[in-house]
Amino acid sequence: MISCSFIPMNALFSRLMKFQFLFRGGFVLFLLLSLCACAKKAETERTPAVAVTTRMSNAAPALATNISSSAAKSNALIAAVSNSVKVAAPPKPVYPAQEIYDQGIALIKTNESTATAEQAIKFFQEAADKGNPPAQRALGLSYLGGIGIKKNVDEGLKWLRKSADAGYADAQFKLASLYARGDILPKDENLAAEFARKAAEQGHAEAEYNLGTLYTAGKGVPKDLKEAAAWFKKAAEAGQASAQSNIGVLYANGEVFDKNMDEAIKWWKKAAEQGQPSAQFNLAQALTEGKALPKDLVEAYKWYYLSAQQGDTQAAQLRDAVAAELDPAQLADALRRARQFKSDLVAKWQAKEDVAF
Repeated sequence: MISCSFIPMNALFSRLMKFQFLFRGGFVLFLLLSLCACAKKAETERTPAVAVTTRMSNAAPALATNISSSAAKSNALIAAVSNSVKVAAPPKPVYPAQEIYDQGIALIKTNESTATAEQAIKFFQEAADKGNPPAQRALGLSYLGGIGIKKNVDEGLKWLRKSADAGYADAQFKLASLYARGDILPKDENLAAEFARKAAEQGHAEAEYNLGTLYTAGKGVPKDLKEAAAWFKKAAEAGQASAQSNIGVLYANGEVFDKNMDEAIKWWKKAAEQGQPSAQFNLAQALTEGKALPKDLVEAYKWYYLSAQQGDTQAAQLRDAVAAELDPAQLADALRRARQFKSDLVAKWQAKEDVAF
């Protein structure tokens, strides 16, 4: 039987709602991505020596910057894909000077030169001055990061606030992350929750997930697992991988929902296939134990391997324990499956690069 428990919240809250960046192909693509809106021991013949508990995910996987190796790039992309959310968007609002903002975006998408980035910022500035909230957010992030323009934190916050005050969910979510982190802005859990709620109530999936983690931890809001579950469910249904992983844990634990391992497995599979490491770990446990799913150590190795590749030391231990139960042909097959999964996930990420803002 899989034993499910939450991991400590305080240790992870400092990572909550981080605005994540990924360098790929130069700093202009960095700008493009920045703006994008944005157990029980295994029952094998030789039982692994490490007891495992199913994990609740409390922060999306952090993305690496300054990637120095192809393996690290792959891992960062896997983490990035886990945070890519497909949302059935309502009709797009009509903003003033949208065509000017779109010109800036088009420049970034078609050319990676410094001069082009600077020209894009000019378009953002013009559209922002005319009251375009996406451009105001873009300009604010550009100032905060010193991308295409000289870094100016005060100016960046000014434009970000203008966008958030206009009701733009992506800007509200960014302010929530800044208040949660406490580096650029003073740390304020109440304001982090307030801005996260504003974005979440507009259907912003990442904000829905992060608001759920705040309710789980009791940070800026009363601790309330039922309310957390409600926000996780909204985010999970929109495709947010960490929320999907957590919904799986809630079904496995039976703390909020009636215990239902079929539902738990369903949500873990959705998250694991997006590269979410906690879901990969939990799915591997179920495959190793052979109760909620048919026992399959080759497939379990694959998921432990992928979770370990993202820095999970316990997954690495259990991967090695499972490997000891496989013959050479099985181990080769497990490695092939894991590497093919990574390759396919990177391809999916690359296909998402030209998304609309």
